[in-house]
Amino acid sequence: MFINILLLLFATSIWGYGFIATRWTLVALDPYWANALRFSVAGVASLPFLLYKRSFTRSDNILKKSFISSVFLLGILLFQTIGLSLTTVAKSGFITTLYTLFIPIITMLVFKKKYRPTFWFLIFMAMVGMALMCNLELKDLNSGDFFTLICSVFGAIHIIYVGRVANAIESPVEFNFLQNFFVALMSIPIALIFKGVIDFGVVFDPGHNVLIGLIYLGIFSSMISFTAQIVAQKKIPDHIAGLIFLTESPFAALFGFLVLGETLNGMNLLGAGLIILSVVLVPILGREVTAKIKDHHGHDSI
Repeated sequence: MFINILLLLFATSIWGYGFIATRWTLVALDPYWANALRFSVAGVASLPFLLYKRSFTRSDNILKKSFISSVFLLGILLFQTIGLSLTTVAKSGFITTLYTLFIPIITMLVFKKKYRPTFWFLIFMAMVGMALMCNLELKDLNSGDFFTLICSVFGAIHIIYVGRVANAIESPVEFNFLQNFFVALMSIPIALIFKGVIDFGVVFDPGHNVLIGLIYLGIFSSMISFTAQIVAQKKIPDHIAGLIFLTESPFAALFGFLVLGETLNGMNLLGAGLIILSVVLVPILGREVTAKIKDHHGHDSI
């Protein structure tokens, strides 16, 4: 498990730097086109591999599985984008990460699983950490917060779904490349509907880093990181994966400090420390947070 935890941390570190790349893209693009072009880069870069593998004519169900996964992934991006346009960055950042809490709730309701108190303690510690990092003030809730909440539900479902199909996927690379390709196909019409035709000249304007940001998000955040997620979730339970994904925020803060000169106050640093500690305790506590046992009703408990 330790190797797979490191693999997920590698993915979250890439996503963390992705916050800086996203800022570069948003200098000249709206969020709809930023997402659409990001996945278009990933989709076009994936296409030679997919054609070589004859992925679009395969007789197995990898097309179906990757398309379903892409719908959930698109739901994350779409509702987060809509929500962020209507609420504050702090509330959006915190509400989005509620997927960590929704994962065990959904699996309890749907798959009748139960979780050990030790795991809930780690979740509580991590969520407190996120609240401190986001300088959270849950007041004046609005429709944007509701859309962001839907985004977090999609995030939980996406992680659960990937965890369910990961062991049945022969090639995580092919699965993820197809996922990115499908997201691109769906996100472009959505961007056209909500924002109209884009002026592609802004993408290639040498006065800013939009193109560099799109390439980073398309290649590293989409093609590489999501593939690492699928590989790691072959061995790591969904609820633990969701917890580890929260380290994206401390990584984002670190890169913000190193690259953009942003600073964190004492509460922010405490929050980052709590998130990191909750993840560090996973391999230390071991079976107390990951092992499956049977309860007296015969249901799986974790």
